[in-house]
Amino acid sequence: IIDAAERMMFATDYEKIQVKDVADEAEVALGTLYRYFNSKDHLFACALQSWSKRFGDHLDLAPAGSTTDRVKAIYRLAARAFERQPRVYDVLMQVQSSKDSHASQVWREFARQQSDAFGVALETSRLTPSKQADVTAVMSAVLDENLRSWKLGLQPVGAIYEAIDRAAELILGR
Repeated sequence: IIDAAERMMFATDYEKIQVKDVADEAEVALGTLYRYFNSKDHLFACALQSWSKRFGDHLDLAPAGSTTDRVKAIYRLAARAFERQPRVYDVLMQVQSSKDSHASQVWREFARQQSDAFGVALETSRLTPSKQADVTAVMSAVLDENLRSWKLGLQPVGAIYEAIDRAAELILGR
């Protein structure tokens, strides 16, 4: 069911997807789908989380250079993932603001997994764990705000990468 939701998440705008369509794609009864997922937001929160788990598979692509270079590379990988699958960011925005408690719980786990993945860039730095968490939070906010502006048509995709680089250099130095 989650695989079917992921496929639909890539191919169709979130607001146009009906839960029945996902059930059909997954070749399960609608009642079966609702046995496992409380709502459309819950289902797609799980699909988002499933999609994001593959992000960690690409962290070895980050350079072995300075902390600043590693932070830039990891956040650029995240930006590139959304650039390749822009509809996924729409799902992220929907799930992030969902009132469904099940979706919210999955969202919190997704956010924690992403923070952990982003924290990999700081593992070899001399920053304290508290400072590492602060850097991750600020860089994640920069990424999110710039992805949102891009999705709203307020800036080109290249501006996301420039903002990541500027923020990393501002926070960590060159």
